[in-house]
Amino acid sequence: MTRHCLLRAAPALALLFLTATARPLAAQHPVDRAATRASLTRVEPGDRVVVKVHREPQLSDTVLVNARGEIVLARIGVVSAGRLTLTALEDTLKARYAMFLRNPSVDLVVLRRVSVNGAVQKPDVYYVDVSMTLRDVVALAGGLSEEGSDDRVDLVRNGARTRADRWQEDMSVASDLHSGDEIVVGRRSWLARNALSVASTVALLTSVLVTAVRR
Repeated sequence: MTRHCLLRAAPALALLFLTATARPLAAQHPVDRAATRASLTRVEPGDRVVVKVHREPQLSDTVLVNARGEIVLARIGVVSAGRLTLTALEDTLKARYAMFLRNPSVDLVVLRRVSVNGAVQKPDVYYVDVSMTLRDVVALAGGLSEEGSDDRVDLVRNGARTRADRWQEDMSVASDLHSGDEIVVGRRSWLARNALSVASTVALLTSVLVTAVRR
């Protein structure tokens, strides 16, 4: 290939290389994506907020967001947290702590109150980090029991029940859940749970029938 041809082909070759090597941002940085979504989570009544004030352990605490969307913290009292993003709440707390601390540093974690029931190993109420996926939440409950069906996982919110399709592959994080939500894992069908016994019984009956016919 002549030098002229190489120069003409260079842009196309570069584009081909970039296309072959590029990956979606979500695939490249799943942890970063979860952290970003968590930072945009809006605080809701029923959530728990873990507050860590660096170098000030006496100010660190885990507090419940009440029905009015408020939290109560030592030294600064009542703070309106409802509907604030995690980032906005951090800024609010820093401003309040700055009234008596120099350059305060605050880290927050929002936990959602979610029930996991049905065919799981440890059905219970869990406070889950908003960066966790639905699969992580089910894992907190010990995973599916022997009778659990991985295609019968439902989300119940305000009495409405929705099937969580492809929940094991979905990377949606728990910020899509709300405090008070319930995850219900259904049981496999009777036939699925007893497939081996049914197969053995059918094989035995078939053998008996064949023997009877031959006689």
